[in-house]
Amino acid sequence: MKVYECHQCPKKTMIRCIDQSPCLPEEKVEIWKAFVAEQDTEEIRQFLQERCILRQEDEERALRESLTSISAPSEKREGPITEKTRIVDYLAPEFERPDPRHVTRPLTIGQADVMPSRPTATALLQELPEEEPAEPSEALHCSLAVVSTGHRISLPCDGELILGRIDFDLSFTPDVDLTFDAQGTHSISRRHAKITAFRGRHLIEDLGSTNGTVVNGRPLNQGQRVPLQPGDHITLGLCELTYSQTPRWLGIYRGRSYRAFFLVTFSGNRYYFPPKPEIILGRSDPDGCATVDIDLSQEGKVAKRVSRRHARVIEEGGLHFVEDLGSTHGTKLNGSFLEVRELVPLHPGDHLCLGSCILYYDFETQAEQKGVTA
Repeated sequence: MKVYECHQCPKKTMIRCIDQSPCLPEEKVEIWKAFVAEQDTEEIRQFLQERCILRQEDEERALRESLTSISAPSEKREGPITEKTRIVDYLAPEFERPDPRHVTRPLTIGQADVMPSRPTATALLQELPEEEPAEPSEALHCSLAVVSTGHRISLPCDGELILGRIDFDLSFTPDVDLTFDAQGTHSISRRHAKITAFRGRHLIEDLGSTNGTVVNGRPLNQGQRVPLQPGDHITLGLCELTYSQTPRWLGIYRGRSYRAFFLVTFSGNRYYFPPKPEIILGRSDPDGCATVDIDLSQEGKVAKRVSRRHARVIEEGGLHFVEDLGSTHGTKLNGSFLEVRELVPLHPGDHLCLGSCILYYDFETQAEQKGVTA
């Protein structure tokens, strides 16, 4: 796939690329000013190249050509994906020509409406006929787990997740922050790797990280995508992870005493849920006008974009649900922004981003607590 250099793109293309990037309006202005003043950095260029609209158009064109060339159902591909293997051959054994429609809607970030990015090849694949759903008793979801800390990362059935670390200078927050897991060594790049999900299957891709991405002892080249299988071992810099299928949390914790908590992925601080049906997340008000149940003000600069009353968690029927309370910088769940007052269920390993503060949601059994107190 051709790599486009930002400085070689026409001005109109550059403006489109910046405008469709998942940034706040004021951040887009700063990125454009940096290019005009020739003060852009390698990190900024890499950020835009990952979402390059010209590359997305190339991917769409290649995908459409491959779909057109398929005239009969093919056998499901087995085995690993090589550089010569088409991603569509691995992800979907049978194809029908997709409907020429793609419905999008504005993405709400705080008070600003930002138009969504151009549909990618992954988005087009999602329009293909769906497979028969699994029986409820067999329903599984996949996750990554950091070996050293037990940090569980729930992976979506469809979509993308960026794994990396927070950068305050660039105002960049990945979908999954591994700062605490890397013990502050900076062995994790800001945008280290990307997980692409399609119908419960996952591929991992290195995004040009400094210390590389290794799957089962095999280093990946930048941009190379390989499928993950249960039991795979992944190394991001000095951070080791495992990939596995796990039953839904109700099956794990049924009949056992447990406590729910949020863990701030930047500091490693845990916040156990108080025993009440409604929990408010935010920052305490020095004047005492706003009261919260989980106060993130002690997290320092990582919580500077957290609103006073940012989000609410409620418990209903043994499940926790989260909603954004109209915060200034929005709330993301596993990389996707929530609509204001939209109630969404939480599952262990989910990552909640309040502004630039990422919280990892999980449970701890009584045996696992080992004397740790809130």
